[in-house]
Parts: sequence; C-alpha cells; structure tokens
Amino acid sequence: MIDLGADTDAVRVHVEAMRAGTSTLRERLSTLGTTIRAVDWHGADAEGFCATAESLFTVAGTVLESIDRRSDELLEHADEQDRASSADGEGSAAGGTTGPGGDEAGKVKDPGDAEGTDPADEDIPEDDEALDPENSGQGSIGDCYLLSSLQSLAQRDPDFLRDHVEEVSPGIYEVTMYDENGDPIVYQVESVQENGVRGADGEQSLYGLYERAYKMHLDAQGENINGGFPEDAMETLTGQDADAYDSLSIDELAEQIDRGNLVNADTGGIDDPSHDQIVGNHAYTVSSVDPEAGTVTVTNPWAAGDPNAPKNVTMSYEEYKDTFGRTTVGRTEKPGLFEGAGIGDGIGWF
Repeated sequence: MIDLGADTDAVRVHVEAMRAGTSTLRERLSTLGTTIRAVDWHGADAEGFCATAESLFTVAGTVLESIDRRSDELLEHADEQDRASSADGEGSAAGGTTGPGGDEAGKVKDPGDAEGTDPADEDIPEDDEALDPENSGQGSIGDCYLLSSLQSLAQRDPDFLRDHVEEVSPGIYEVTMYDENGDPIVYQVESVQENGVRGADGEQSLYGLYERAYKMHLDAQGENINGGFPEDAMETLTGQDADAYDSLSIDELAEQIDRGNLVNADTGGIDDPSHDQIVGNHAYTVSSVDPEAGTVTVTNPWAAGDPNAPKNVTMSYEEYKDTFGRTTVGRTEKPGLFEGAGIGDGIGWF
C-alpha cells in the first residue's frame, strides 16, 4: 500500500486520478441533464420528475465538490511537505504559484518605462468610491470588453479586485490574474497606459493597474489589447470559466445578477444598434435587471457626461434583445455542477 503521507509524487498521482474521475462524472451527468431537458413533457408528473431530478443533481454536485476539496487538501499537504523538506535541505520544493509577494510566484515584470506608459502613482485608492463605475472612464484604448468586465467585478465583488492587487513598494504593484489553465500569474506593474482608463477627475485607479497588467498579459502572447471578447477578459481576471450566450430570458439575466455573477452585453459586429443611446461594436456591464418592470440597465465603460452615450441606460427587455448580440456570464468562484450545461444555474433548467 502506498504511503500517501510520505510520497508526495504518489499523492499528486492520486490527486490527478481523483480529478479525472470527477471530471468524467461531471461529463456523464451533464449529458444526462441535456437529455432530460430535451424531453417535451408537461403536467404534474413532469414537474414532480423535474423536482426529483434537481434534488438528485444537487446531491451529486455536493459529493463531487467534497471530492474536489479533498483533492485540494491532499495537494496542499504535498506542497507543504515538499517546502518543509526544501527548507531542511532534504528535498526540492514542488512547483506551486503563490499570490502577490510570494517567493515562489512567477512574476512578469513591468519595465516601468515602456513606450506609451506613465509611471504609476503611489497609494492608488481602492475604496468603494474609487471602484464605482460612475467614477471611471475608458481612454482611447479599445478595451471596453475588459473595462466592462472590471466594472462588473466592482459591482458584484469589489473585494475580489482589491484582494488581487498589492502595493509592494511605493508606486509598484503586484496584480494577480490567471492563465488559460486557471493558474495564477503575478504581474509586477509600475506604470499605467498613457491613454488608458482614468478616474472621473483624471486620476489613476485600480482599473488602470489591471489594464496595464492585462496589456502585459496579451503582449506576452503576441496579441493586441485593442479589440477582444468579454469572456476572455473575465477568465483572465477571475481564473473561472465564462460563457457567451446569443440571448437569455429576463428571468435568466436576473438569476445571474442575483447569484453575484458577472454579466456583460455587447454589440460586437453591430455598427448601428437599434437603441439610439447604445454604441456599436462596444461592450457594456449589465448592472441590474427588474423582471417585474421588464427592464434591464446597462453601464457604459465610457466616462459619464455624453448625452448620446450616457453612463447608464435603462431599456425594456425587448429593446435589450433587439440591441445586443451577445450576453456573457462570468464568475469569481467555481461554477455549480451543471452550470456549463445550463442546469442549476438558472439558464435553461428543463
């Protein structure tokens, strides 16, 4: 029998096997859910069956999440043991990326004098007022997809934004984002984009630090920050999956807002939107939804003050559907068991 407490390599093999197993089960259950949703069945018996199925799916999700937690705990124990062995000179530390300031954190450093940048200010504010989308305005960079995602984070989980930025020395910040595998990357930022996002009075903000870090992230991949998709920005900012939908019902929109998820709407590919206060080829934050009134409010990443493109626009749901080509949903925490399949997340449940 393998001693998992001592053989850290064996622990990691065991963890990979557990994760592969839960992944397979999720795929099987997702397929089952999709099949159930496709059945055209109505009436009391159908409602009873759906309620029973939802209850069983919830139980299955709880079991799989418990296995995930046990896997994470095993991996943490293995990392701790390797670090302890390394400190004693008896072994090598297993690779694990830590958060801002961590000795093992893989950092991407800002040269600080890159063309088109300004030095970052010291003590950039991060209070709720500074993070309020009303006090932020996009610059001349075409990154509305990023800024609308940051606005959504500020509205739903401002502590997430604050927790992922640390000023490690005057004017030098560490911004933690995530790679395509959901693993953290720390960007050491000491500048902001010259024509980038600014506060209401032209001051630097946390948005600008994220904007600079995101540009560094894209530069490393040979990509341009001008033009992109909200789902890519959300996944890089949060480390969690994001999903784009052609359309969602007003109740589904409200459900995502109530869950604290990030919700964006965009007019990508639409040059002349039907709503006269909405800009073409642009991304907005879905700030609030009122199913009873049948309205949706979106927030523009541009600064307030433009009468033809105001900061906030409230419209009927029918206008929303006619105006926006896509709705994107992201999250800061691991999604529920069936979120990707539309089960248990308020999207397409039966």
